Amino acid sequence: MSIALYAKSQTGLILLGSNSEPVEGALVHVLGTDQVKVSDQRGMVILEISENSKVNITHVGFKTLEIEVVADSWETLTLTPNTTDLQSVEVEGFLENRDLSEQAGAISTLGLRDLQRFDRSSLVQAINSVPGIRFEERAGASYRISIRGSSVRSPFGVRNVKVYWNDIPFTEPGGNTFINLLDLNNISGIEIIKGPASSIYGAGTGGVIKLRSTVPGDLNNSIQASAAVGSYGLLKSGMIFNQLSSKNSLTVKANIQKSDGYRDHNAMDRRNLEMDALFFPNSKQTLSISMLYSNLFYEIPGALNPLQRSENRRQSRPGSIEKNASIDNQYWLMKIGQELEWGKGWKGKVSIFGSKMDFENPFILDYKQDEQDIFGGRMEVSRSVIFAGKPASFVVGGEFQKSSFLGKNFGNVMGQADTINFEDDITSKQSIVFGSFRIEPIKDLFVTAGLSQNALNYDINRLVDKVNNNPTQFNKKFETVWSPRLAISKKINPDLSVHFSVSQGFSPPTTTEVRTNEGSINRDIEPEKGTNYEWNVRGNLLDTRLSFDMAIFRFDLKESISSYTNNDGVVLFRNAGKNIQQGLEFQLLGQWVKNAEQPLQNLSTSLSYTFHAFEYKNYINDGDDFSGNALPGTAQNVVNMQVNASFIYNLNVNLSYHYSDAIPLNDSNTVYSRPYNLWNMNYSYKIPKKKKTQWEVFGGVNNIFDVDYSLGNDLNAFGNRYFQPAPERNYFIGAKLILSH
Repeated sequence: MSIALYAKSQTGLILLGSNSEPVEGALVHVLGTDQVKVSDQRGMVILEISENSKVNITHVGFKTLEIEVVADSWETLTLTPNTTDLQSVEVEGFLENRDLSEQAGAISTLGLRDLQRFDRSSLVQAINSVPGIRFEERAGASYRISIRGSSVRSPFGVRNVKVYWNDIPFTEPGGNTFINLLDLNNISGIEIIKGPASSIYGAGTGGVIKLRSTVPGDLNNSIQASAAVGSYGLLKSGMIFNQLSSKNSLTVKANIQKSDGYRDHNAMDRRNLEMDALFFPNSKQTLSISMLYSNLFYEIPGALNPLQRSENRRQSRPGSIEKNASIDNQYWLMKIGQELEWGKGWKGKVSIFGSKMDFENPFILDYKQDEQDIFGGRMEVSRSVIFAGKPASFVVGGEFQKSSFLGKNFGNVMGQADTINFEDDITSKQSIVFGSFRIEPIKDLFVTAGLSQNALNYDINRLVDKVNNNPTQFNKKFETVWSPRLAISKKINPDLSVHFSVSQGFSPPTTTEVRTNEGSINRDIEPEKGTNYEWNVRGNLLDTRLSFDMAIFRFDLKESISSYTNNDGVVLFRNAGKNIQQGLEFQLLGQWVKNAEQPLQNLSTSLSYTFHAFEYKNYINDGDDFSGNALPGTAQNVVNMQVNASFIYNLNVNLSYHYSDAIPLNDSNTVYSRPYNLWNMNYSYKIPKKKKTQWEVFGGVNNIFDVDYSLGNDLNAFGNRYFQPAPERNYFIGAKLILSH
């Protein structure tokens, strides 16, 4: 954990946890005086001292530290955690901001340090280290995320997973998420909730991913510049500027990433610019402004059939080059937010945001041009109270988004837009009103009840229809959904906690599932609805050197949505009856060596295991009975292992292993992907710091043993085009310069 001390006319501290989140509730005692301050929700403490003073910093999760603070100045320190166990990790989860040991549900976190242990050009390896999640890269910058099988309805892109960035929805009200617009430098921390979280976050039965872009204390008045090169023409560069004081923080980030790609017609080029400003008028108020611009272009090589894959796995699908299959996406986002404390324990958080997107997608079958404007906001109000003589708390809030979408579909003649086929003007409105109440009826027993009301409406106005010559207007108003959740957590002792939760979730069809590529409007498709039952056990072993987190769940999903292809190869969608999704997810963290006095200063390991038994319970379509078949896109067994070692002279090495079972690729389970074993290695070396200059060299090798595998298979594909071959053995190397100011 880093602590930044800063001041102009005051002396202040910012306390950050190992997951780069502020530490609330730390006691800071100015020795020799009666002055004792408590860090607030931002981890901030303002000290009233006029001369250099010794202070004592204590927090239950960290070792006590005594230091001398220089008045009217700042410096950077390190506070050592008491343990490295999962139990002491603080997460927001269902808006509770408490240790994981007190929260029910499958919740995982990745901090900046975790992200930098892997390939620094994408999120794939880091997120795939979390049990229950499969992050796929079908081609450069073409992502798909599956949380507990949610990709069964995602032929491409991210669906059925709600994504937040800096506390605002990054998922549009139409249900699609363009997470590939973000560079890795736009993310400093990730929190993942697996399974339905509709009681707080609305639509999405897969789960929730919350991304935080900037933690000022990590940057701490510095300029950072980095560059990396790698196989297949990889070129990545970035710059980060941060100015931090007691009254404000300004961070600016600029990133460029290019690659020729592993396959033919696989180039990508992403450039983005981000600005984050924080203002601290007083110790109880924070104002924030975030702006993001992203310009992304990437080519689509397309999927191959088994014969094409065996002949040349690097080739693109025939027709992709001639039709210039690609995506060009320009995106602008602005967010203004405020966090505030007032009265007796009241806390509030409100954000408003707007975004604009210009999207162009020539493809083999057509040529799309889309424009979209989104406006929205989210608000939360919370308070700690005494209820019936017991400590309790509650949170209430709401979220609203409105999208204005203009989509045009043309014919594609040699990569150019030809005659228009249809044009739609779509207005989407999505709203959530939610509340959650938590009480501790007896010591270390926590009961949480949550409820949300969710509304969604698509107003589709077909302005041009050259296919059916029938321009029309269609309003798809989905039934208002109430989503409850009940959770119980019990701390048996400091090293063991058990949890149970039952929650209902729903996921309406996205606009791309209602308005399909061949021109039809899918009027009959209905939302998915399901109930999730979950048991969690978390604890520590071997005097906290080992910690574990286990989840066992059963998810009963009705009216599940599945994809299929027609005879023209167009992807369409239909409700597929009932699914039964049962599984076990397990993570084991070990801290074996922690001694700065020997050559091997730190040795830690991570082991995660996923077992998913997902099947269609009742699915009959056109005379084909798929009941009892495994859901496409999900491996039954997945293992991920890491070994992290730190040596003298600031050398760090990470070795990771990933195993995936064969994956069924169609509803009939007649085609499977190959199982594979994947090894990756990454290293970093920090050259000893000189004055205010710090150099770091990093690099690595991916797919060490040159495994032939596919990362991002097409599901229920027409013409047996199932496979998106992943890169062979590849390398990268880079350097980073940090200048403190």
